[in-house]
Amino acid sequence: MRIRELARATVGSIAVHGSSKQEMGELNAAALRSISSERAYREVLAAYFRWLRANRLPLNEVHTRTMMLEFLDEYAEAHAQKSVNQAIQALAKIFSVRLPRVESCIISHVHGRAYPFEDVQKILARQTEDNQFGTLLCYDGGLRAHECWTLREPRGEGPSSHREWSPDRFAGRTDFVVFLVTGKGGLVREVAISRELAEALRTRARPAPIIVRDREINYVSYFDIGGGQALSASFSYASKRALGYSLGLHGMRHSFAQNRLTTLIPLLGSKQALKVLSVELGHFRPSISLAYLVGG
Repeated sequence: MRIRELARATVGSIAVHGSSKQEMGELNAAALRSISSERAYREVLAAYFRWLRANRLPLNEVHTRTMMLEFLDEYAEAHAQKSVNQAIQALAKIFSVRLPRVESCIISHVHGRAYPFEDVQKILARQTEDNQFGTLLCYDGGLRAHECWTLREPRGEGPSSHREWSPDRFAGRTDFVVFLVTGKGGLVREVAISRELAEALRTRARPAPIIVRDREINYVSYFDIGGGQALSASFSYASKRALGYSLGLHGMRHSFAQNRLTTLIPLLGSKQALKVLSVELGHFRPSISLAYLVGG
């Protein structure tokens, strides 16, 4: 069955038109009575199914809360808060699951969301050493907050084999060390970390990996550094103290993206540069890469 047809059938199974709340009684909470909401929910579900397919995940098996949260995190990279809220509402009703609020990465800010490095330095001065490492890794390697927990040296392991990895990734970068991270949908990708930062990072290697629980998800942590929700909170607090405002830790991904495109475009041209950036960021969609260059 095609994605749009599957989305229509799934949403249709909870749609009930022409009945009042009183008539529905206790079933009202699980039913969808509005035609406009049904249409909107179909669009969200189709986007979710496309995300599953893009990450080589089955469409017709159990849909876990973890999968939905990973989808919503990526959805939030390219959609405003109103759309993200609607996506949360749609998935929660369709799959009868409670989902937390997810903050959109699109912020109405005319100067974009990237931080110049001089502002990053001011923020770092107001963070603990653990969180300084996390912030620098997000800035230098384009990591998401939770990916700091999964950062590790390859040691014989490679990136996910079901993806085609552009030979142009890391083009223009020099004196770096390749690490691995596990991102959305369990995708393992290589990231380039500046050698000086990599050497400092190695001094914080744990004697043995530990399990870290963040936002109800377990991660294997290899380095004693900040990550996840705590790192995001630390960054926002430090940014407000240092600069008087915060654009969120995701601003480090924006900074990384803009810095990389400054290097890649002269080497590869705009179109190929966006493709390579999408691979380095781990979402494989040049259209999402564009979101890092505008007001979000």
